[in-house]
Amino acid sequence: MSEVSKLTHLDVRGHARMVEVTQKAVTERSATAEGWIEVGEAVMAAVTAGDAPKGDVLGVARIAGIMAAKRTSDLIPLCHPLPLSGCTVDFTLDRLRGRIRAVCTVHTAGRTGVEMEAITGVSMALTTLYDMCKAISKSMVITGIRLLEKTGGKSGHYRAEVKAAPPVVAVCGVKNSGKTTFLAGLIPALTARGIRVAVLKHDGHDFVPDTPGTDSRRLLMAGASPVGLYSPAHFQLAGVWPQSEPGRLIDWIDRTGMADLILIEGGKALPVPKIELVRAGVSDHPVSEGGERLAICTDLPLTLPEDLPVWGLTDYAQAADWLCGWMEVKR
Repeated sequence: MSEVSKLTHLDVRGHARMVEVTQKAVTERSATAEGWIEVGEAVMAAVTAGDAPKGDVLGVARIAGIMAAKRTSDLIPLCHPLPLSGCTVDFTLDRLRGRIRAVCTVHTAGRTGVEMEAITGVSMALTTLYDMCKAISKSMVITGIRLLEKTGGKSGHYRAEVKAAPPVVAVCGVKNSGKTTFLAGLIPALTARGIRVAVLKHDGHDFVPDTPGTDSRRLLMAGASPVGLYSPAHFQLAGVWPQSEPGRLIDWIDRTGMADLILIEGGKALPVPKIELVRAGVSDHPVSEGGERLAICTDLPLTLPEDLPVWGLTDYAQAADWLCGWMEVKR
């Protein structure tokens, strides 16, 4: 079979055509597509606060996505006009990484599928989001538009392989609450359960990267950033960090696929789930803010307003089991 004959929108001579579907049975069909827009800190703050210059960013983008899905056959030349029985556009804000995810799901009862309607809906929702926020930043990037799932029709059920970004959890507390000690006990318990763990330690006072007197330090001072060291067994990166938030570094860990879980030591104000340590003699109540509080580790008889797991400061196995279950739910 020639490459041309595999393309249903081309006839045997290679001419464009609208595929004949009259003889096909009417069946229930659906499709879901996703896409991302990397917006950065300023746009994310405006969207979250609802004070972007053009108003309700997500509300307008949602309507634009639904309208575009309904008009797909007017936008893509060889698509069939389809009566859509349902269409939704939803957004998820990833504040830590500075990006927004759009998901469009479309339903119909028809003779051909609605994959292009779902993709068009996502595309226009993200494009509208860019338009609504371009007064704040013109450096936003739309990326990762793809079909996630489709049902119905001759080709049956399709589901894309989805590799979710590893969840991020901050292990936080006031100074000297025992964060490093707790992590040093928790990490072996997690690795014993098959979880690959990456750790980022937050230093509120900054630090000098790499060891003075080494070649890598000399190259760093010459202006290179980052400078990498590697051997058959290990690697290390050091560099000048232009921002205080760890979102870009976490995004790099996501892309490398090196970890199943990212733990941050510190970061009590970061917009991520948190395990907080409350240790007698240094604190008597939780102080974290922003992001979901998952659990409390303490040696005090605390009464908490939330219905949270409460562990002892050395309950590493119990914490690891709970985190494994939480990660499975997140997947």
